[in-house]
Amino acid sequence: MPDLATISAFLGSIKTATEIAKAIKGAELSLEKAEIKLKMAELISALADVKIQAAEIQEVILEKDKEIAELKNLIQTKSQLTRENNLYYELSDTESRNPLCPHCWEVNQSIIHLINTLTSYLPQFDSLTCLMCNNSYKRLKIP
Repeated sequence: MPDLATISAFLGSIKTATEIAKAIKGAELSLEKAEIKLKMAELISALADVKIQAAEIQEVILEKDKEIAELKNLIQTKSQLTRENNLYYELSDTESRNPLCPHCWEVNQSIIHLINTLTSYLPQFDSLTCLMCNNSYKRLKIP
């Protein structure tokens, strides 16, 4: 969210522009042409400041909207995962039970499936490896 100083400056610029416009409108007859030109230049400058500050506020709001969307997506993804014996599984993956890399999920919130690698020294376990982070995990074979 834009900080209070930015919003205060934005509102101050709007107030300044409004006051200059009122001064020009109310004193048209009493002001010399040079003074009117000076006031118009001040008004244009104040309105340019308002436009710049509004663009900055809009940029911050767009960044925050993007961050909110990313967090909502992360919550949605997290709700579709379950953790069993230190491995993550997608709830929709009821048949293949292909686990996800816990390191990649917990560190980067990336869904990376682990692959089976052959091991001969522990035949009762599956050896699972992540091709992204190269971590290896053991899982008791499911008959």
